[in-house]
Amino acid sequence: MNRKWEAKLKQIEERASHYERKPLSSVYRPRLSKPEEPPSIWRLFHRQAQAFNFVKSCKEDVHVFALECKVGDGQRIYLVTTYAEFWFYYKSRKNLLHCYEVIPENAVCKLYFDLEFNKPANPGADGKKMVALLIEYVRKALQELYGVNCSAEDVLNLDSSTDEKFSRHLIFQLHDVAFKDNIHVGVYTRNRNFRLYKSSKIGKRVALEVTEDNRFFPTQSKDVSDEYQYFLSSLVSNVRFSDTLRILTCEPSQNKQKGVGYFNSIGTSETIEGFQCSPYPEVDHFVLSLVNKDGIKGGIRRWNYFFPEELLVYDICKYRWCENIGRAHKSNNIMILVDLKNEVWYQKCHDPVCKAENFKSDCFPLPAEVCLLFLFKEEEEFTTDEADETRSNETQNPHKPSPSRLSTGASADAVWDNGIDDAYFLEATEDAELAEAAENSLLSYNSEVDEIPDELIIEVLQE
Repeated sequence: MNRKWEAKLKQIEERASHYERKPLSSVYRPRLSKPEEPPSIWRLFHRQAQAFNFVKSCKEDVHVFALECKVGDGQRIYLVTTYAEFWFYYKSRKNLLHCYEVIPENAVCKLYFDLEFNKPANPGADGKKMVALLIEYVRKALQELYGVNCSAEDVLNLDSSTDEKFSRHLIFQLHDVAFKDNIHVGVYTRNRNFRLYKSSKIGKRVALEVTEDNRFFPTQSKDVSDEYQYFLSSLVSNVRFSDTLRILTCEPSQNKQKGVGYFNSIGTSETIEGFQCSPYPEVDHFVLSLVNKDGIKGGIRRWNYFFPEELLVYDICKYRWCENIGRAHKSNNIMILVDLKNEVWYQKCHDPVCKAENFKSDCFPLPAEVCLLFLFKEEEEFTTDEADETRSNETQNPHKPSPSRLSTGASADAVWDNGIDDAYFLEATEDAELAEAAENSLLSYNSEVDEIPDELIIEVLQE
């Protein structure tokens, strides 16, 4: 027994010596942040829901990206990081080659199109001309139905066509205008994956690039490169709140009643009358409590959700009290804004005078029961209860395979969704097989380039 213990101790000492000489932390931990800045965020998840739950619990301005892993099976892992940090590793195009923006459900977004057709099956089709006609049609529809002016100079035109397939992405850069969410754009629903500028599909070599007939050029800046500006412009969910931003809607039910397609007929409504639940019904009820008092029964006319800031903007009806003037407006309504990241709420106004003064009320703390961390904790507890029930069922049915198990036998929830990745990285460094896999990857990797290879990310996830 003592010999086995001595052998084990010697093995541990050898591993410790190995990692002192060749630490893995420089590979796994991005080096974008300076010592005086907050630590960088670079988190990987097997499941999309886990990634979005982490975003909810994170105070930083982070976003979800999808990375394709294996050819043929459609497997993807989900990365949470900031735009700046993602671009830092993405821009050289040596790694992270097959990436997608995950467009959050219910979030305000840009108007965009994913266009493609099979070339051999359509020998007479002029794709370039068809795209120009579509842009012109949408331009006229926006003007006629919404009074929104735009031109081809406001459309980022990306191409990844091959000899077999014509493929374009169009992302409209409308001035102070966006759509309520994916459903109102009509193209997709839920948390959709939209291929990133400069990325190719796995197994393919053709990446999305700016087309030769593109007429959109981002604003030049001394501090930001043109390529980064194109990248930011290509992100469909990169829309931030402003007092001048106009949110367009297009009710699917209206289109259905009129017997027309999705955005191509755009619809007729610009506002949603009546109250519909936001992604956070607990916050909805809190806002209703703010506008139902002093004998006045206010309501929520509509809400808009800005994912980059985790900001809910409520247009209030039948309650016009404004802190700026110390009384109720006679005709103009107010807004209640709930900042979920900073856990505060404040009031703004539709009144032209208040808008001209850029009025914003004092910030007030949100009740604990409507803060994201509390809601996230409740969701975790609910998930834990489900997991306990699953384990109980497994005990009763020991031969039934668990759907939550990975192919390696490790639990995805246990490894990636408990908020202590650093501890698991430490455990991973004690695993000789992982050390060998990482070393093999690093042999073919240029250590002078401060980036994370796709292969190393995949190997870590498999372990």
